[in-house]
Amino acid sequence: MPNGGHSTTTIARPKDATAARTRPVDRPEDDTLLGDFTRPIAKDKQLVRGRGKRLFVGLGALVVVAAIVAALFVLPVQAWLRQEDDIARKEQIAEALESENASMTREIEQLQTPEGIEEAAREVIGYVQRGEIRLTVLPGTEAPTVLPSGWPYDQMAQVVAVRSAEAASEAESASTP
Repeated sequence: MPNGGHSTTTIARPKDATAARTRPVDRPEDDTLLGDFTRPIAKDKQLVRGRGKRLFVGLGALVVVAAIVAALFVLPVQAWLRQEDDIARKEQIAEALESENASMTREIEQLQTPEGIEEAAREVIGYVQRGEIRLTVLPGTEAPTVLPSGWPYDQMAQVVAVRSAEAASEAESASTP
């Protein structure tokens, strides 16, 4: 055991196959992977012959790649942005519904008390208790701001204009010390 306890075999190894060659192997000068794309291909091994056909096939491949990129990246991004807009809109609707729900809950709680029931009856159906008198005050109608032309209205319009100017000047003099 001269090798530190390990035994070695005495089987003869085969000779190197490349060392026995007498003629050198035909190898291209550039031994790179790019050489496969830059070296000309023999005409009998070309899949597509003719420069125009190759250009057409190249453009077709480019269109296919662009379609795949659009399907994998552009369309999902558009869908994602559209979904974000939908989510924002639905969150606003949810907030509005929650506030409406809260006001309805307060109204329900108010209507569960005797005072709330009485107040609702007064507002909705005009309920009055014994001894009370119901008075309904209607809102007043507004007069037209432009008076029609004619004998009494022309003089009235002048009076209104003069008095409005007087009121404005009095208000202005009262505000300045």
